[in-house]
Amino acid sequence: MAEFMERLERLSETIGSDRVETREAVLDTYAVDDLRPRAVIFPRNAREVSDVVRMANRENLSIVPSGSGTKMGMGNVPSRLDLVISSSRMDHMLDVDTANLTITVEAGVRFRDIQARLATEDDRCYLPLEDLRQSRDELICSDRSNRGCFLPMDPPFSETATIGGIVAANSSGPRRLLYRFPRDLLLGVRFVAPNGDIVGTGGKTVKNVSGYDISKLMVGSCGSLGFICEMTFKLLPLPGRMETVVLSFKSFKDVCALTESVLNTPLVPAAIEIMNNTAWEKLSCRDRQDVGLGAYRVAAAMEAFEPAVGRMRREVLDMGKGLGAVGDACFREDEHRRFWWVVSHLQASATHRFNRPVTLQLTYPISLMEDVVGSAERSLSERGVDHTLLVHAGTGACVIILSGDSVGGRGGGAAVSLIRDLLARCRENGGNLIIQSAPSDLKPKLRMWGEPGLDLLVMERIKRELDPSGIFSPGRFVGGL
Repeated sequence: MAEFMERLERLSETIGSDRVETREAVLDTYAVDDLRPRAVIFPRNAREVSDVVRMANRENLSIVPSGSGTKMGMGNVPSRLDLVISSSRMDHMLDVDTANLTITVEAGVRFRDIQARLATEDDRCYLPLEDLRQSRDELICSDRSNRGCFLPMDPPFSETATIGGIVAANSSGPRRLLYRFPRDLLLGVRFVAPNGDIVGTGGKTVKNVSGYDISKLMVGSCGSLGFICEMTFKLLPLPGRMETVVLSFKSFKDVCALTESVLNTPLVPAAIEIMNNTAWEKLSCRDRQDVGLGAYRVAAAMEAFEPAVGRMRREVLDMGKGLGAVGDACFREDEHRRFWWVVSHLQASATHRFNRPVTLQLTYPISLMEDVVGSAERSLSERGVDHTLLVHAGTGACVIILSGDSVGGRGGGAAVSLIRDLLARCRENGGNLIIQSAPSDLKPKLRMWGEPGLDLLVMERIKRELDPSGIFSPGRFVGGL
């Protein structure tokens, strides 16, 4: 212990004593799966991160990167934990170039602050600023014009998530149907490699890579390949019109029929989400309307030019009525923004409903959605497991949140058995099941990353090449990498 404190003292002399924390209260705050680090480091730039990583590499100290903590429940329990490096003081927007539709930010910038900053460039925004609790007078949001731009991401925890954590977890939400994934928006990245080198790849233009696009390696790496410091993204002009149509149905078969009908047309919605009553009740949005007494609801987001949005709204409503919808509602502009902002926080609000919550993400071919998700719904209902269901109907993914103590008490045996059955069902249909969060005592009993595929061999080789000492997030990633 004395030797470790001497190392920290030398590090403090290099980067500043205010960057190193060893107080127990701080260590408890940054614990990962009940493992408390020996120190938490708060660098303010890539050079300071490099100093920390070089020291850790020399002394063989393990590192876990951290942002706001919204994704820290992902992955296996770390095999060891010495240092947590927080990005909370790396919170600057380095270049906001709305004329060329790019933005460069540090990893610790919160996603909501990026959208709020972009709103200052014109007089529209993509998030409901009154919910962002901004006090700056220059932040305004109205429909006075159709100008403005935004970062076209739709991550969970959009209020608190940092952009570095979003990229590291490849986090996306309902509107990835239209806007795709973070990796599709990333133009460049600057990160500190496990040997301490500061690496910069990509740039402010789309065609900026010759050979391998190394920046994409960092997307979804969950802190296992280095510490992300800065990122450059492409922006999009704000849609001319934004609306949401919500329809209610009595059966899961009916909602699947509607989503299939929409996806088989030339319509291009931004999102098509299916949710059960438990999920709907958690949407504590003041604009939420009663759309009928059905067991399931479909929410279709439409973001495009006004004529296109009008056509989509009419056709989706007509298709819903033809398939037996028992109610509908329409949210426009501010209501639309607030609705999807609340949806992005569904996971956070739902976890308060359950004791020791477990968050599952099922993946499967889109054509088999009714079979896979319908089977999961029946299995959960037969076992009497209360759960929220949110299906990204257009992208072949489904998020289910349930209690880790489901049916079988605190031992979690019934929950583990249930999750294994769901994983087997997904694998039979060419998909997988990833556990986004779970109580730390259940993690060793679960396959947190599902069943690895043949790409695990490539991932293992990349990990060996970039991090031969295994100091970054040891054991947390796929296959125990």
